[in-house]
This record gives sequence, structure tokens and C-alpha cells, in this order.
Amino acid sequence: RESERRLAAANRALEDRNAELERFTYVVSHDLKSPLVTVRGFLTYIERDAQSGRLDRVESDLARIRAATDRMAQLLEDLLELSRTGRIDRPHEDVPLEEVVREARALAEGQLSARGVRVEVEGPLPVVHGDRRRLVELLQNLLDNAAKFMGEQTEPAVWIGARDDASNAGQATLYVRDNGIGIDLAHQDRVFELFHRLDPRVEGTGLGLALGRRIVETHGGRIWVESAGIGQGSTFCFTLPAAGSPAEPAPAPGGGGKV
Repeated sequence: RESERRLAAANRALEDRNAELERFTYVVSHDLKSPLVTVRGFLTYIERDAQSGRLDRVESDLARIRAATDRMAQLLEDLLELSRTGRIDRPHEDVPLEEVVREARALAEGQLSARGVRVEVEGPLPVVHGDRRRLVELLQNLLDNAAKFMGEQTEPAVWIGARDDASNAGQATLYVRDNGIGIDLAHQDRVFELFHRLDPRVEGTGLGLALGRRIVETHGGRIWVESAGIGQGSTFCFTLPAAGSPAEPAPAPGGGGKV
């Protein structure tokens, strides 16, 4: 009976990964093709404007091309990062989460400052066990995400802390809470999907939260979002092995470690 249960779970996981792969293939082809169409179109405009002596419009055309190539470069970089995560075998160590937050905050400072976001740490943070570089990346993605989705909040803020959770023995439960636009209940199960973007008007590739989920899962933890709905802010919660944990990194679904 236990073998049947494991087989059924493995089949469900495989079906989920196949569906994700199909979605991945479709969206990548679309998102990579779109900047190329833009570049091709504005190259035609540059040629036409140069021939007609409209050099004032050439700079505007070049700006559009630069923006398109920047987006393509960012998408490719995010895809490479997604594929590398967990495939570089770095030893896990006990890492004070306060240091992780400090490093991540420095890396996200541009996004935070642009929106005037205040970041506060609530109470002492635990020491966790994991890949320090990936944990910094996880917190940076969550801070960037919070800053991008502040909406019209006049006093944008993010709070980082830990929860007491006796049900997660050997793990620490952390959260990153914001007072931004919130997430409708209908979308909360999808925010960690590859390329899922709640608001197409907000810059980004839609890979940040998917990458964060892979980082958490391959540390043997889980990540979820809590939000009362639109305008109510969001809280991203996740678990990580506590300091001294002997647990090894869990392989990512689909094989090959983190994805």
C-alpha cells in the first residue's frame, strides 16, 4: 500500500512537471520572440529615418531596441540562473539569517530606494542551515518582489521575521510581509508558477518567485503566500532547516537538484 501511495505521488509530480515544461516552452518562445520582433521592426525604422535624414528619430528608435535587448538579456540570465540553481554543489553550512538579510537588502537597495520602501526586522532571526548564496538570492527576490508590487502605497514597508511553529521540528519558519497591493485569493496558488505575472505592467520576467520556490524546496522546505486579498498586502512564508540540521539538500522534482 505504501509503494502504491509513493507511485501515485510520483506520477502526480511527473504530470505537474510535464505541464510546467509545456508552459515553460510556450512562454519562453513567446517572451524571446517578442523582443526580436521589436528589434527587427525598429531596425527598419532606423534605416528609413536615416535615409530620410530624420536623425532626431534614430535615437528614439535605438532606445526602443536597447530596451528590447535588455529585456531579452534579463530573461536569458534568469533562465540560466533557474537552470543552475542546485546544480552547483556547494556545501551547506549554518548561516545567521541576519547576515543573509543584510546582504540581500544591500543587493535589493536600488529597487527598495526607488519606491521608498522601509525594511524592518522583527525580533531576533534564527541561524539556518543551507547554501548561503542561494539563501541571499531567495531573500533578494522576495524583497524585489515586495518593492515592485507596492502599488500606490504612500508608506511602503516590508517586515522580515520568524514564527514559532512547533509543527515543523528541525526547521525554522520565516516570513517577508509587505503592505503592498496584495494578491487575490484566486491567484495565490499560481504566484510561484514559472512566468506567472500578476500584473503585466510591472517590470520583470515572472521567474523570481519560481526561483525562490526551487531554492526553498531543495533545502527541504516549503514556501507559501498569505494575503487577505487586493489591497491587503502579502506575507511570503517559508521554512528552512534549522542550524545544526544534518539534512542534505533535497533533489528538485524532475531530478538534478534545484532547478
